[in-house]
Amino acid sequence: MLSIVFMNKRSILTAVLALGLGITALTGCATDSAHSYVTPKDVKTVERPIAQIDDSGIKVPEKRDLKVKLADSDKAAKWKIEVSDPTALEVGKSEKNIVTLHPLRALGENDDPVTVTLTDPDGITTDFKVTITEGAN
Repeated sequence: MLSIVFMNKRSILTAVLALGLGITALTGCATDSAHSYVTPKDVKTVERPIAQIDDSGIKVPEKRDLKVKLADSDKAAKWKIEVSDPTALEVGKSEKNIVTLHPLRALGENDDPVTVTLTDPDGITTDFKVTITEGAN
């Protein structure tokens, strides 16, 4: 009887240790995709100054990245960037005054455009819609 109780405690302890090690390993290996994606040199881009984005939004082919140019004096790394559907549009690594958005999939006919919210260091937000189309054109 004592050996059964000891085995149960041992099994529970082993499971807890394994879970702890698994969580530690995942935490150590996790990457922040919002800061890791960089546009490869062979990928074409759609570039728009933030001042030229209006209520009609932007259409981007799924095989191109969207580069939003902020004012020359702004540092994109200090801006907060949010997307309404991270399964369709990924935030890439900021560079100087450029915000990079990487399409992950084309949107279907019934899908709403992805809303992008850019917030500057002063808390002023700019929202715009991004429609991701099929292909590269």
